[in-house]
Amino acid sequence: MNGTISISLCLITKNEEHCLARCLQSVQQLVDEIIVVDTGSEDATVKIAAELGASVFFFHWVNDFSAARNYAISQAQGQWILVLDADEVLSPLSRQELFGYMEQSPAEGYYFQISSYLDGGNKTVEDYVVRLFKNTPAYRFSGAIHEQVAGSIQSSNLIDGLIFAPYTIHHYGYLLKELEGKHKFHRNTDIIRKALMENPQDPFLHYSLAIEYLQHKDFQQAGSLLQKTLTLLRGEEGYIPQVLIALLLAKLAEPDDPHAEALFCNALQTLPDSGDLYCLYGVWLMLHTRFSEAVKVLETALSKNIDLVEPGQLHSLLGDVYFLGDMGDQATEYYLTAISQPSVDLYPLVRLLTMWNRRSSQQLSKSILNRLTPNITIGLLQRATQAGRFDLAIAIILLAIIESTRANDIPQVVSACTAYVQYLSTATPVHCLHTGMFTLLEQSGKKLLLQSRLLELSGGHLTNVQQALIEDALQNLLLISSFVQRCFPTDPLKFWKGVFINETSFDCQSC
Repeated sequence: MNGTISISLCLITKNEEHCLARCLQSVQQLVDEIIVVDTGSEDATVKIAAELGASVFFFHWVNDFSAARNYAISQAQGQWILVLDADEVLSPLSRQELFGYMEQSPAEGYYFQISSYLDGGNKTVEDYVVRLFKNTPAYRFSGAIHEQVAGSIQSSNLIDGLIFAPYTIHHYGYLLKELEGKHKFHRNTDIIRKALMENPQDPFLHYSLAIEYLQHKDFQQAGSLLQKTLTLLRGEEGYIPQVLIALLLAKLAEPDDPHAEALFCNALQTLPDSGDLYCLYGVWLMLHTRFSEAVKVLETALSKNIDLVEPGQLHSLLGDVYFLGDMGDQATEYYLTAISQPSVDLYPLVRLLTMWNRRSSQQLSKSILNRLTPNITIGLLQRATQAGRFDLAIAIILLAIIESTRANDIPQVVSACTAYVQYLSTATPVHCLHTGMFTLLEQSGKKLLLQSRLLELSGGHLTNVQQALIEDALQNLLLISSFVQRCFPTDPLKFWKGVFINETSFDCQSC
């Protein structure tokens, strides 16, 4: 495969002026032509498309996404078709990389991973859809909504002509502001219901309608539709894992369903390698206070591939299960493992601080400090600042002070104490951090800075000052932890249920 290969980007639009440029710019260096089929925009969509070099065509909307997609394909001159929506962005990808991959892995079409951002953008769901395929008349979309081209490609080949490619498309259309702006729920459900009148036994249509209700947080209706989908499946559909995961997510929202556990067990027997299913079952057990069983299931999930949550989030979940099961040492270990993950989250730090008390503070601080590295500290501080969590930022700086003092790293002690005083002087108390507590922290900050200067002057030889600095920093940390415990009471059961059914963001702002 060489540079003579040509790719046509095909997309359909309606009122996409807020996102179209971002989409087109993500692929301009990859494709040879851009085909935009507009279905009735009333904003600047058509103008933006033309300015970015697209060939613009117009199509009368007939409540059928496949019809519009296929019209767009019919206008394309490229040897290959790349399909995007205006609210999507392709991860950076060069022609050389793509053509090299296609040469090594020849196929009629390629699945790309679709990473859809939900609500505030802090959570994603993953799916795989054929988005790159040969420009052949036989390859056309079907389905009035959630349209697919994979079926026509598979039916035209004696063997499966599709391959899963290692490329990702980021989809922003499920963000709450997008859904509200386009009234997608009502539009999509109307289209799907009309299609179901013509094809009442089509499992994909039932699944598509269920997903709309799941996004709309009508879990009971979503669950009923997904149950119907299961009865219509033949066992060869590529979206079976998504059906099962969606159904179990709906069951988390209805924990009193007497048939739910049988569904979880049957799903695990059907897809025993799915870490997501183990994860969901573990949360369901947790919601039913069966903590020892939940531990076993969730620890099994650790060894499998999981898309629903990041590894650090799963470690936090295990920390909560152990904590609720009165196994504090194991809980601490999992929270500390979560903090050490590359994707920094504040939730495990919140949980550690809420566990803090005078009896265990020394031991707990040692455990944290053994895991704390400069990179982790910086990452946590940046995340706390971005989240507006003044209390957590203070706690992180205090941990850094204690760490550097114990290591007898005098320059770092002075630097950390100086940063602490500066942060207190520029920050504003948030939530219920009352004036008296803030005043105490300011006074202690000045004391810590003075102690650090004395250590610097002595070359680190004043062990009594060093010990006093550590004790004072620990007392401040204890003060902050009491504030976190009192003012941010996190119910782990409610929290994790919300995370998985998309009612809670995995961020300490929700704690």
